[in-house]
Amino acid sequence: MSNEQIQSKANYPRPDFIRKNFMPLDGEWEFSFPAGLTHHFPDDYQNRPLPDRITVPFCCSCRASGINCTDYVSEVYYARTFTVSEQPLLGEVLLKFGAVDYFCDVWVNGSHIGSHSGGHTQFEFPISSFLSPGENRIYLHVKDDRRCDRPRGKQYWKDKPDRCWYTNTIGIWKPVWLEFTQKEYISRVKLTPDTDSRSLRLEAYLNRSVSGTLTADIFFHDTFKKTVAFSFTGTHYISETISVEEEDFIDEIHYWSPDSPNLYNLCLTLSGGDAVECYFGMRKIEAMNSQVYLNNRRLFQSLILDQGYWKESLMTPPAKEALKKDIQLTKLMGFNGARKHQKLEDPHYYYWADVLGLLVWCEMPSPYQFNDCEIHSFLSEWQEMICEVYNHPCIITWVLFNESWGVRNVLTCRRQQDLIISAYYLTRAYDPTRLISTNDGWENPGQTDLFCIHDYEGEAAVIKKRYLDIEKFAGGGIPGRQAMIHSASYRGQPFFLSEYGGISLLRDSSGDNWGYNEAAKTCEEYVSRIAALTDAIHSLPDCCGCCYTQLTDVMQEVNGLLTAEREPKVPLETLHGIFSARRQ
Repeated sequence: MSNEQIQSKANYPRPDFIRKNFMPLDGEWEFSFPAGLTHHFPDDYQNRPLPDRITVPFCCSCRASGINCTDYVSEVYYARTFTVSEQPLLGEVLLKFGAVDYFCDVWVNGSHIGSHSGGHTQFEFPISSFLSPGENRIYLHVKDDRRCDRPRGKQYWKDKPDRCWYTNTIGIWKPVWLEFTQKEYISRVKLTPDTDSRSLRLEAYLNRSVSGTLTADIFFHDTFKKTVAFSFTGTHYISETISVEEEDFIDEIHYWSPDSPNLYNLCLTLSGGDAVECYFGMRKIEAMNSQVYLNNRRLFQSLILDQGYWKESLMTPPAKEALKKDIQLTKLMGFNGARKHQKLEDPHYYYWADVLGLLVWCEMPSPYQFNDCEIHSFLSEWQEMICEVYNHPCIITWVLFNESWGVRNVLTCRRQQDLIISAYYLTRAYDPTRLISTNDGWENPGQTDLFCIHDYEGEAAVIKKRYLDIEKFAGGGIPGRQAMIHSASYRGQPFFLSEYGGISLLRDSSGDNWGYNEAAKTCEEYVSRIAALTDAIHSLPDCCGCCYTQLTDVMQEVNGLLTAEREPKVPLETLHGIFSARRQ
């Protein structure tokens, strides 16, 4: 994409799926806690404002929202007035929410238009039949609770953040917007590149069964490549394969990689008038012979654990540019990838990772209490996550569970083993093209594409000795944790140390603040210990990658390479020399 195209897409709420006719609804909304309501909601607030104001998309528990509520709350209310003209109402109007945590009911002009459950994924409602020309009102009633049998990620279920868990989020925390389209429209696009056949599989899902033509225009940068048109009859689903071969047969296709993040623009037009802009990258990721290959070349992954929290705004970036800055800092420190930990990030993160070239592991936020409700909520929201971010070439690995959270007895419990193995095969059914880490950290099942271990051992010599023979290590594990569940054996999957390090500086370690092992007394000691651990891992012959903990300090965790304000603790060039060494 050209620089102009890149910036243009960055201005849209979801850069990988763009309709040009849209209306952002971020900014000031009316707001209330239950105690602030003096009348019936929403009926009695048609001509009466809610008592408070909040800045969307920031949740009420952060300072950026203007509310900064430090107490636990289980219910909040929103309202907003917006204006539309008569012309858009001739087609369809889609009301889109990036994410609302956790349960919400939505009304438009007093009519209940739907509900959504799940705190991390995008959802939408067609609302044209509820609108009229002029002023209209949206209402939300949002509920959250302390239950642990649903995906929470790093949101703590008690009053005060503790250990590695943080402030709870309730309400809208990602962008809200309207899209204006036709009565028949494209509701979802699934793009699957195949570098071996130099083709793209295009799957388009329509809002209802119709007949017509779907036209696909493909561009590389500003260069038009081809137009392909597909006719269809009485269906809501279109599946076609498009060749992306170069005109000169001696040239390779333009692969996507961290060093060359090549992207193709794809413009799709439905014969009824709906049009969306997407993009894709031609890349292949696979595990073979205990190694990982990107575009048929052996890949060593140097990852950073990135939790995506900000001091003023918690899980919501303070501005779209903040996500781009995090990725630029990540690359400047020598990493070629990030493990987005316990969070589905704002779409602009994956967009800038696509554009700037950063490998990403996409991880499901964990539940913590195994029962039937956990099984349902986990699998339901995980499927929504896969569908939402599937088209991003930067994502090369799905992480289903972390350190047996939510499946604490998976080592021996058959039901919990059945859940994680079922989640593996469910993910594989949606996406056979990416790698899967089924239970990242320890207690791996046989059904995993990567053998991932977390080890915060502070002595480099111990690390070097522990992992010299991976097959032998898999029969045991780290102290106190088995590497494999009891019913499984190691199958030669690529080995990753997918969490290590976590070193803090003594100057930051006071009160409840903490890092792993003893804090470093000086910056020189800090750098020396990071380098020793990383060099030891880089020297392991069977290691395919590692993930350092972590990018920034987060609340009581002060083991980041950057402060919570994104200031480097030591020179970026020093860190780049350490973390990029294995790839040189």
